[in-house]
Amino acid sequence: MSAKPLVKVDLFRVHKEYLIPAIAQTVHLAFSSDPLIHWLRPNAAPWAEQDTGRWSWQYRRIQRIMLKGEVFNSANVKQMTEDYPGNGRNKLSTDTPISAVATLPGKQPGTSSHKDDNAGAVVFLHPPPGRKPWSLSRIWLACKLWLLDRLVPVHDSGARDKRVEMLLDRHETCSKLLEARYSRQKLWYLEVVAVHPSLQSRGLGGGVMRWILEHVHGDHIYLECTRKENVAFYESFGFRVAEEVELVDDASQTGEHVFKHWVMVHPGKLML
Repeated sequence: MSAKPLVKVDLFRVHKEYLIPAIAQTVHLAFSSDPLIHWLRPNAAPWAEQDTGRWSWQYRRIQRIMLKGEVFNSANVKQMTEDYPGNGRNKLSTDTPISAVATLPGKQPGTSSHKDDNAGAVVFLHPPPGRKPWSLSRIWLACKLWLLDRLVPVHDSGARDKRVEMLLDRHETCSKLLEARYSRQKLWYLEVVAVHPSLQSRGLGGGVMRWILEHVHGDHIYLECTRKENVAFYESFGFRVAEEVELVDDASQTGEHVFKHWVMVHPGKLML
């Protein structure tokens, strides 16, 4: 029996802000049941149940990533469904129910409530320092965000500030350790890789990972895996666990005070 062909996924760099809603919807749905989101927001409404405040925070977050890093998306769900029939290969687990698709509150400009318009796959990637050149559009976005952050600040009110701070501090510590071990000028950070829940089990997760490794051209790249069952998935692409991290909130009264995740590094050069 001949092996099934590997799925090839095309991703495109996002420059226009009107694409943010389709990207944000997919990220919301793909991570609504993620252990990290549950730990950061233990008593809040599920991430997939969007409200205006949380939506504004997510929108601003993606704007910041567009400024400092790179945002990529694939074709929308409808097109991806037509192009990639299910084959069950290289599934990246999210355990998110497809029925969780939610409409956006109010009339946000440029948004759509239909899941077919959501991005099929999304990647948030941070290049090494100095790799992203300045342009007029990037300068404009920097000025815009500076002004928005002062006049219209946004905040995810459902998240526990202490836990967010713990997570960011630990991320910063891990980043510095990895920069000391590897070349800082060749170390990428993969913040998010998300496949829309309705497209799971089609091999798209594996296709996205192959695209990422080709995009970084053999440089080192690291990520923070928040699901134990996904460790083996990343290992199949050459990533190795560099550190197992436990964050403990001793002040928690919910009993869910420990969050574990795995910092994983790809040594580079290997192209799949």
